[in-house]
Amino acid sequence: LLQLPQVAMATAQILFHRFYLVKSLVIHNYEHQAMAAIFLAAKIEEHPRRIRDVINCFHHIKQVKEKKLSSPLDFTGTLYVKQKNDVIKAERRLLKELGFCVHVKYPHKIIIITLSLMLEQSQNTELVQLSWNFMNDSLRSDVFMRYTPDQIGCACIWLSARIKKICLPENPPWHELLDCSREQCEEISKTILNFYCIPRPNTEKLERAVNAAKEAYELKKSFNEKSKRDLKEVKKLESSSNFSPLDPSKNKDSPQKPKLSPGSLINNKLSKLAENGGLEGHKNGMRRSKHHSPRRRYSPVSPPRRKHDRYGRKKRRSSSDSESNSLVRKRKHRSKRRASSSSDDSSSSTDSEAAREEARKRKHEEKKKLADQRKLQEKIKLLEKEKERSKKEKQRKNFKGFWQGAQT
Repeated sequence: LLQLPQVAMATAQILFHRFYLVKSLVIHNYEHQAMAAIFLAAKIEEHPRRIRDVINCFHHIKQVKEKKLSSPLDFTGTLYVKQKNDVIKAERRLLKELGFCVHVKYPHKIIIITLSLMLEQSQNTELVQLSWNFMNDSLRSDVFMRYTPDQIGCACIWLSARIKKICLPENPPWHELLDCSREQCEEISKTILNFYCIPRPNTEKLERAVNAAKEAYELKKSFNEKSKRDLKEVKKLESSSNFSPLDPSKNKDSPQKPKLSPGSLINNKLSKLAENGGLEGHKNGMRRSKHHSPRRRYSPVSPPRRKHDRYGRKKRRSSSDSESNSLVRKRKHRSKRRASSSSDDSSSSTDSEAAREEARKRKHEEKKKLADQRKLQEKIKLLEKEKERSKKEKQRKNFKGFWQGAQT
């Protein structure tokens, strides 16, 4: 229908197999990818065809299969525009997945060269035609994804010679000149022969199975997205309220270590000081001025004076004694303060309750204000996202128009 050469057909089939070797038939539509492969192969082999012609050919074949009257698509209709956009997207996806590596090597020349020069069987037209037919049929399988073109050409010649009962030289074996072993020839020939044993598939059943698998995939995808959202919300709660179901130490309701009273803290400090034997030197509560000049040493003839340290300063008491005295004084001062405050508490109990209620109301109002502020921030973020989406859609539409104009 498109009047393309056989080389373009071979490139399209190989590109189609390469794409689906990596991607899934469930996610990507095979009809769009087939149209994109033919459209791209025609351009690669310098026999370009219009997208309109490619889409019309597939539409005609579909109508013939369904036994309907063949009628071309309306170029101004929405169905044609949609299919055209899908084919363009599929072509870009194919190039992206292949990494723009579109070079294809064909084994058709190898068959003719080996039969004419090496094996001297160029006059045997039946052998040449049979091996050529096996080569064309092998393009419909995944043989080109596993073996080199030289090995496939050797296997096609070996299989056609077996069928026609023609003896080929084996001392030395002819296929080893093309880096192909006997086992590889047998494996390739088995895959080609198994392809003929497969019955003709029912396209309706296959499409139903693909659609069912697609629905299951979409359901699984939506479920995974919901679970990710739930995890994000849980993480937000953990960060805001320090709550986590795994770490009980972060929970507010979990039992925490009791806080020590100031008296018990003082006792602990005193016990530690007693165990260490007090601090010495400059850690012993003695301060030293930044700009200190030591006094002169006195002669032994001078009258006796108080004991001084090596810097000429008067010695003080030990730090443990001074600290213990200061702590005892602090305890007495606190006990007096508590006694005075207990007498005032009875009179100011009513005032304290009113003050507490006012403080609670203020906290409640502050929480409300914070919640309102968060809601406003979320709304602003949503508006910004919608603006970005609208900008992106406009850019896509402009790019589509530019791409379509460039193609036409």
